[in-house]
Amino acid sequence: MKIKKIAFDLSQRWNAYWFQSSPLFDLAVCRIIIIAFQLGNLIVRDYYGAMLKRGEVAALNYNPLNPVKWLTFPWGWEQVPPNWYLSLIFALSFISGITALIGFKTNLSLMVFAIGSLFIQCYIYSFGSHHHPYALLLITLFLLALSPAGGVLSLDHLLRKLRTHIKKQRFTPFNILNKESELARWSLLTVQWLIVIIYLSAALHKLAYGDGFLGTDWMNGYTLQYYLTRDGLRWGSDLGVWLGQFYIVGVVFAWIAVIFEGTFFLAVIFPQLVWVYIPSGIAFHTGIYLAQRAPFFGLMVLYCVFIPWTKLIQTFTRRQQNSSQFPKPEILYDGLCPLCIRSMTVLCYFDWFQRLNYTPVEEEWTSIQKTHPDLSLDACLAEMHLILPNGSVRKGFFAFREIVRYLPPLWPLLILLYFPGSSSVGPKIYTFVASNRKRLTRCSFESCSSK
Repeated sequence: MKIKKIAFDLSQRWNAYWFQSSPLFDLAVCRIIIIAFQLGNLIVRDYYGAMLKRGEVAALNYNPLNPVKWLTFPWGWEQVPPNWYLSLIFALSFISGITALIGFKTNLSLMVFAIGSLFIQCYIYSFGSHHHPYALLLITLFLLALSPAGGVLSLDHLLRKLRTHIKKQRFTPFNILNKESELARWSLLTVQWLIVIIYLSAALHKLAYGDGFLGTDWMNGYTLQYYLTRDGLRWGSDLGVWLGQFYIVGVVFAWIAVIFEGTFFLAVIFPQLVWVYIPSGIAFHTGIYLAQRAPFFGLMVLYCVFIPWTKLIQTFTRRQQNSSQFPKPEILYDGLCPLCIRSMTVLCYFDWFQRLNYTPVEEEWTSIQKTHPDLSLDACLAEMHLILPNGSVRKGFFAFREIVRYLPPLWPLLILLYFPGSSSVGPKIYTFVASNRKRLTRCSFESCSSK
C-alpha cells in the first residue's frame, strides 16, 4: 500500500508540474516569435535557392535523409525530386507559416509548417555534412503544433470571440491574459529541459576533453585559443584572430563556457534566475558568433520559452494603474450595433494593459449625461466617442486614432492613421461606414439602434 501511495503521490506531482494551469498568452507569444524567426530564416538564408541549386548537383552526391525519403517516395528514394515539387513544398511551407503566425487554423498550419521546415532542412543536408544549430527549433515547431498554441493571440480565437459576442448581442470586456489551460505549459517546459540537456551535454564534453574522465585539454585555455584562431581565419573573423592571441582570454572564456552550460539548469529549477541566465546566454552566443561565426540564433530565439510574458505585462499594468492619478479613457459605443460590438471586441482583444474603459451608451446614458451634459444621445449613437482623462472628447475617426495610441500592439497602424492627408480622408471613410453600418453588417438584432 505504501508503494502504491508513493507512486500515486509521484504521479500527482508529475502531472501538477507538467500540466499546471498556465496562461495561454505565454505559449502564443512564443509561437509568434519562433514562427516569425523561422520564416525570416527561410528568406534571409535563401533556403529556396539552396534547394534548387542542390538539384543541379550530380545524383552521386545525393544521400536523402529519412524525412526526405518519406515525402519523395513517388520518384524513388534515390532520385532527386524535380524542381516543381521542391517549389511546391517550399510554397506550402511558407504559406502555412504565415497562417500559423496569424493563428488561422493554427494547429494544422503549424504541423504543415513544421513538416515543411523539416523537409527543407533535411533535403539540404542530404547533399553534404549535417549541422545541429536548428534541430531544436524544428522540434519546437512540432511541439507547438501539438499544443494549444492558438488558444489566444490568434485569428481563430478572435473569430470565436466575435461570434460569441454577436450571438449574445452584447459586448463584454475581457482580458486574453487571463485565459489559461492545463495544456499550455508542457510544451514550453519540454523545450526548456531540452535546452538544459544540450548545455549539460556540451559542458560534460568539454570537461571530458582530453585524457581520462575529466580531461584538462579544454580548461587549459590553449584549446580555445586554437579554435578562436582557426575559426577566425576560416570564416574571416578579425575579432576571433585577435582574441586568439591572448592566452588569458582562452582560459577565462573556457571557464565561462563550462560554468554557464553546466549550471543553466538552475534557470528551470529557479525561474527567478532567468533574468541572469537569459541575458548571459544572449551575450555568450553573440560573442561566439562574432568571434567564430557559429550561428546559434535559433537557440537564442528559443530563450523566449523562459520569459513569463503574462506576468511581465500584468506587473507593468499594476504599476501603471497605481502610479496614475487620472481615470482611464472611456469609449462610448452603441451597444446595440453589431459593427460596434465587433469593433469593441477587436479593440479589447489588443488591450493587454487594460488601459481603456468600454461604456455602452444606452445602458449608461444617465450617468454619462451627468458628467458630460454637452453630449447628446443621438451623436453618441451616430459615431464612437472617446472621453480622455482630461475630460476632452474625441469623435469618430479621431476617437479611433486616439484609441490606437493606448494599445501598443496596434501602434504600427499609427503610421497609416497619421499619414499626410489621413485627417481629411479618415473622417470621410469613418462616416461612410458608420452611416451604412446596418446595411454593411446586416443587423438582425431586434433592438438594433443603427439607422
